[in-house]
Amino acid sequence: MEQITADCHCGSVVMRLARKPAEVFECNCTICRRLGVLWAYYHCDDVAFEKGEGSTDIYVWNKRILEFHSCSSCGCTTHWIAVDKDFREKMGVNARLIDGLSRANTTLKYVNDGDIDWFWTRDDD
Repeated sequence: MEQITADCHCGSVVMRLARKPAEVFECNCTICRRLGVLWAYYHCDDVAFEKGEGSTDIYVWNKRILEFHSCSSCGCTTHWIAVDKDFREKMGVNARLIDGLSRANTTLKYVNDGDIDWFWTRDDD
């Protein structure tokens, strides 16, 4: 199985991915737009932490559905995962941390979550 590495700027968080993503997603929801990330989606079993698991800063807000993780040293957003451990089937990895991705070898898709009133774009609290 091909192993791909995604790592933060300082190298404190290193993830091994089962494969290079064929497509990445740009989301315009309130948090993703501000973070400037591109997401590659993986089954949680396809991501292994070589370094830094459990040592990231976590940001959770609003409905408390997703945890956004960032390196506590350099500040790079590394991934998101469901808050509820029973729903930790899929996760998003910041594709900007994967060396070698380009428009030539990866499809960029656009997710219009900022305009369709998804739960993480609303401020219902």
